[in-house]
Amino acid sequence: MSRRLNHFFLRLGKGGVFSFSILLVVLLGWLDYITGFEVSFSYFYLLPISLVTWYVGIRSGLFITGLGVLSWLGSNWLAGEVYTSEWIRYFNAGVRLAVFSMIASLFYQLKTAIESERALARTDYLTGVFNRREFTEQLELEIKRANRFAYPVSLAYIDLDNFKQVNDVYGHSVGDEHLKLIAASVSVIIRKTDLFARLGGDEFGLFLPNVDQRGAKITLEKIERAVLHELRRLNSPVTLSAGVITFNCPPKSVDLMLKEADALMYNAKQAGKKKILYIEIIEGNL
Repeated sequence: MSRRLNHFFLRLGKGGVFSFSILLVVLLGWLDYITGFEVSFSYFYLLPISLVTWYVGIRSGLFITGLGVLSWLGSNWLAGEVYTSEWIRYFNAGVRLAVFSMIASLFYQLKTAIESERALARTDYLTGVFNRREFTEQLELEIKRANRFAYPVSLAYIDLDNFKQVNDVYGHSVGDEHLKLIAASVSVIIRKTDLFARLGGDEFGLFLPNVDQRGAKITLEKIERAVLHELRRLNSPVTLSAGVITFNCPPKSVDLMLKEADALMYNAKQAGKKKILYIEIIEGNL
């Protein structure tokens, strides 16, 4: 049930959730009015406040908080609520505004913390790109989408030549800087729909959805030029070797795809390094 609700609100989008929350505040204000001031509805306003804070943001959450307090204040006043002194009405409203704002802030901090943990679990700690686990999970989804809409995909397995030499001569801190530089260079070139990950050590994976062999060559050539340009500035001996496979009909096995791309990359290294080998598989059955 919670997954369905989450999916529903995600599909609504921020604007839809914000409008839905305003309608909830209006509904709660009306219920607050018709039930009279003796029945308290104030804490029910936390529902739209929490909803909009989670799916839209803290500013919108605070706006709905203020709107909810005004709705509660107005509905109870219209229902005939009387205090021995009028300032008590506004004091109670101020207390609710402070408490509800604090709850909205805590709710937003909880969401931020959860998202940070998810991001850490999905990304490589050093380079900030996807890690192997997230890459394979995303690949499974992309393969299903590619088979459904019948478009080609390309997978590149990239390895850094002479990277061990850098670590041995200059130390692992310099090697780490190389990895971060390369990841940043590639990330600037690829599309938002492409998947890029550090698969381990000095190996990277790049998945290009809806890209044929010609498109894959263009992308990899851009990447090679950009990366080698940056490495030359460091007087680095590191170069790139890669195996790139284009599938007209991707296989269902992600592991098999990675294994074949890895094998092609190994062939490139055996052929003298600083090489990119390409193959195209028409049927998708390896």
